[in-house]
Amino acid sequence: MTLAVVCAALGAGGGAGPAEAALERVTVRQGPLTFDPYEVRFTTPRTRQVRSPRLDGWLVRMHARVVDRRGRPMPVRRVMLHHIVYKNASRSDEVCGGSQSFYGTGEENETLRFPPGYGYRVRRGDRWKTGWMLMNHRSRRQRAFIEYTAWVETSRRMRAVVPYWVRATACAHRRDPIFTVPGGGPPGSTYEKSAAWTVPRTGRLVAGGSHLHGGARELVLSRPSCGDARLMASQPRYGLPDHPYYNVLPVLHEPGPFATSWITSAAGIPVERGETLRVSALYDGERPHTRVMGIWHLYLDPDPTARAGCDPPPADVLNELPTRPGRADPPAVTVPLTGLDGRGRARTILRPPGPLVRAGRRATVRVEARSYRVRNLSIALGGVVRWRFRTGRGLHDVTMANGPVGFASRWMEPAQTYTHRFDTPGTYRLFCSLHPIDMTQVVTVRPR
Repeated sequence: MTLAVVCAALGAGGGAGPAEAALERVTVRQGPLTFDPYEVRFTTPRTRQVRSPRLDGWLVRMHARVVDRRGRPMPVRRVMLHHIVYKNASRSDEVCGGSQSFYGTGEENETLRFPPGYGYRVRRGDRWKTGWMLMNHRSRRQRAFIEYTAWVETSRRMRAVVPYWVRATACAHRRDPIFTVPGGGPPGSTYEKSAAWTVPRTGRLVAGGSHLHGGARELVLSRPSCGDARLMASQPRYGLPDHPYYNVLPVLHEPGPFATSWITSAAGIPVERGETLRVSALYDGERPHTRVMGIWHLYLDPDPTARAGCDPPPADVLNELPTRPGRADPPAVTVPLTGLDGRGRARTILRPPGPLVRAGRRATVRVEARSYRVRNLSIALGGVVRWRFRTGRGLHDVTMANGPVGFASRWMEPAQTYTHRFDTPGTYRLFCSLHPIDMTQVVTVRPR
């Protein structure tokens, strides 16, 4: 891995305000990362390490993106950043364990920022690492870098925030914290996935952002002891039909929002250690949405004098979205299966090649290194399909692209199995979200 580092001190005339005259701007590139045609790449032990700013101070702003070797942003039509999480391996996560997650972004293009006077404490010896997933949308090999820029205050003391990653799936399956909206609700209905969070410290929430997927309406943090009163709510903004997210192949899941609202409050929302809050991911309930997420990125200013109550949030709460044109409501999207044409270019297909295998009420499908052994399967209504993942190396999954009722497995290890019962007739187009061209399947469920 090659790391390119650029440091610049920002004076009052260099883009920072007078109160931030000693900001240090640090840019670090992680890579190069090489992608085969249409390849999905995700973190491995060899590629997760990234250099920290190597400064003593307070991180007040941070943004990550994908760039080429000249440092130019790479468009989604070439390489897409599905997500990245930055972790401080020098500290422990107080929610689900492991290294402390402190910044994340993805399709929502989120920028970490705090109200004036607050920052995330960084030290010269901090060890940072990342968890990421990127997609090559071209039919030829490409090289890219993941680049972050961090602004660090080094000259004055600030109030140090503590980050918390709080999931609608709680701490189950931390590596792949997905859930599925089955669909089938009436028009305008909402599907809710919720989990309780026990606050680990007394203090004030001063910032928050969200990670959501396609189909999301909003992510809510509420206080059950006050009638589920809302403390924060982050909304998505979806692209217009010509947005690149809706015009690339292959896709790993339903296209997500290009932005989610970022919330700040200098006064802070008081919470107390031991109290229970609720994180609720609200999704459109009419259509299926597979492999979706609902994750809060919360930042707490520890303050033992804070007292939680049922008062409304502070008057200075800002809930900000970019001003770019977009859609507030999740658009109806049909996720396609993808194959290759005669020139090796991605195209939409109705079914993968191969014979149709007719089964009764039970079928077993072996999952090979890069394919489902049975690619076209017919099964009786109420039938059960079991996918057996081969021994060896690599992760795979089973994800419904489109069909009557949504379902998806989590990432499966070799020698594991996943089972699904088909209780609704129709055509189910399936794929592995980690190998969306090589691994496709159609299951047709016969009516009685």
